[in-house]
Amino acid sequence: MKTADLHMHTNHSDGTLNPVELARLAKYQNLDAIALTDHDTVTGLAELVEEVNKLGIEAIPGVELSANFFPGTLHILGYGFDPQGPIRQKLEQFQKSRAERNPQLLEKLKTLGMPLTLEEVQKLSGAKNQIGRPHIAKAMEIKGYVASYEEAFDKYLTKGGPAYIRKAGLTAKECIDLIHESGGVAVIAHPIQMKLQKMELQEKLKELVDMGMDGLEVIHPDHSPENQEFFIRLADELGLLPTGGSDFHGDHKPSVQLGQGRPPYAYLEALRGRMKQWQGTN
Repeated sequence: MKTADLHMHTNHSDGTLNPVELARLAKYQNLDAIALTDHDTVTGLAELVEEVNKLGIEAIPGVELSANFFPGTLHILGYGFDPQGPIRQKLEQFQKSRAERNPQLLEKLKTLGMPLTLEEVQKLSGAKNQIGRPHIAKAMEIKGYVASYEEAFDKYLTKGGPAYIRKAGLTAKECIDLIHESGGVAVIAHPIQMKLQKMELQEKLKELVDMGMDGLEVIHPDHSPENQEFFIRLADELGLLPTGGSDFHGDHKPSVQLGQGRPPYAYLEALRGRMKQWQGTN
């Protein structure tokens, strides 16, 4: 069966492989199609596409945006958009906001007895462009401030933690509209991470559908078989396109393998049908 992993990251955000290495790993894992969905950036897309074209793998543009949300996280995946469209300028603004946030976070760590500079974080974590919490967590581990990457997040960097700094973000509607205006489709990533009970989640998804949401990620390493069945049923009931991906980050999440879950290629074909609708209106 042909497979399409539609959720992965490189060192242009919080992954550890560069785009060329990721493309070659996708070939090794016998994937037929991939989507690079780095957080709030599209800087790795051109390099990835150039390499997959040599390898005979399909690729579509992707990105992962963070929407303001409580109690968990709401990430929205964009697919098939024009990387030079309206989304590009907004992502550049995000990068500026992230750059302003990092010194505040590092200052909090310093007051907690864990001093780090941005230069140290970049060197220790191997960050390519933007620096975020995963890079800081890796640097904290290497410096011996914490025993593990997971401990850095759980004790200090998670939402509400002593070193957490809220980042500027968009509403869910703004994320969806931005993706649509650039000719793409919008998909809810790993809904389990929204941390809502089943009935609450169902109501929230209905609200997102009313805002124009196109799809729901049903295959994800955080989803148990029971979760997956529930999300597939919800997607069908709400008219959302099911998608799937490994959410691969390389060494930052060593237990997750590229292509994990083997999402069917049919998911990508359905997305392409929806992409044509949005691209026809822009």
